[in-house]
Amino acid sequence: MTTHRPTSQPDPALVPFADNSASRTIGGMTVENGTDSIAFYGQTDLSRDRAGLERARALLAFMQQVVETLEAQKDLPDALPPRKPARVANPFA
Repeated sequence: MTTHRPTSQPDPALVPFADNSASRTIGGMTVENGTDSIAFYGQTDLSRDRAGLERARALLAFMQQVVETLEAQKDLPDALPPRKPARVANPFA
């Protein structure tokens, strides 16, 4: 699910670390949820105008959700173990 919410309110559909499928776009920046990590890709400009302020607020609100989620986890490890590469069948063979 990709949505653009111009307000600074947290997006209830994108709960940090809740699933491996939800995403959100803020300007040109995509935030992709995962259970082990959250990926940010693309780019957006935080221009010195109302639109830039709204994008900055939206990013800040989501980052605050991420920080609160991580702080609430009692058994937060120092680092995740490296992922083992999975073998995928060659679709062209």
